[in-house]
Amino acid sequence: QVFSFQAEESFEISATVVIFLADGRFFGTLCSIDPNPARLKTPEMMGMFKLFAELISFHIEAAEKLAASESRLLEERGASELREQFIGVLGHDLRNPLGAISMGTMLLKDSNLESGDVEVVEMMERSVARMSDLIDDVMDFTRGRLGGGIPLQDKALESLEPVLTQVIEELRTRWPERRIETRFALAGRIHFDRKRMAQLFSNLLSNALTHGKAETPVAVTAIHDAGGMELSVSNAADPIPPEVLARLFEPFSRGNGPDYQEGLGLGLYIASEIAKSHGGSLTVVSTEAETRFTFSMPAGAAEG
Repeated sequence: QVFSFQAEESFEISATVVIFLADGRFFGTLCSIDPNPARLKTPEMMGMFKLFAELISFHIEAAEKLAASESRLLEERGASELREQFIGVLGHDLRNPLGAISMGTMLLKDSNLESGDVEVVEMMERSVARMSDLIDDVMDFTRGRLGGGIPLQDKALESLEPVLTQVIEELRTRWPERRIETRFALAGRIHFDRKRMAQLFSNLLSNALTHGKAETPVAVTAIHDAGGMELSVSNAADPIPPEVLARLFEPFSRGNGPDYQEGLGLGLYIASEIAKSHGGSLTVVSTEAETRFTFSMPAGAAEG
């Protein structure tokens, strides 16, 4: 912006410093204008003028970078929300064709099939179950990211041990060769969502069975006392690298080994969100001795 003025007396420029931005662009000139100019061209005064010029340049550059960063952030946030909405819609729309396939396999099982055909139908059933689990993970991810967390629908005050036992028995049928050792000390009832708690525990136990050493049992410990409730799942395995450990509870996060290639990398993220919805937290410690995931609920959250 250019200002013009008319004055009866003349003005003189007694000091001038050119302002350049960090990328070399010319911005303007810092001048001292006065009708009675003082002697400013001393090393001290010129040093001060140069410092002012650098300060102006720095603030202009900082303002430009801030504006550019805000613009990129808005673009990335918009793209992220659009991507997550698309994932949610896709997961929802996949349920209809998957339901039709599931119904078809049930009808086929009720017909007279040859032994070889029965094996094919059973394989289809396992594939349908696996796809259904993936869709559930996608839907939970969308709820967690766009809906302010994973909601709890049927939270009630009840015993936790039957839920844990049911999950253990279900997973034992999938891993009949693996040992699962339990230690329960659950005094009284706990306030929780049965379905979501089973999902959290199933994710942790499946993770331990998948990545733990086959010759070493998986240990499950659940304790409820005056201090709250703590549920831990531990297994012997190679330590998780620090760079993987740092993002283990982030969505779509998986390790680099061959055992980590299955699935979307949402299981631990969803388990962590379920823990938060119960007023608790999910943590992990991985050492040479063991990898241990621990879900903790403070007394207030556990008793409701």
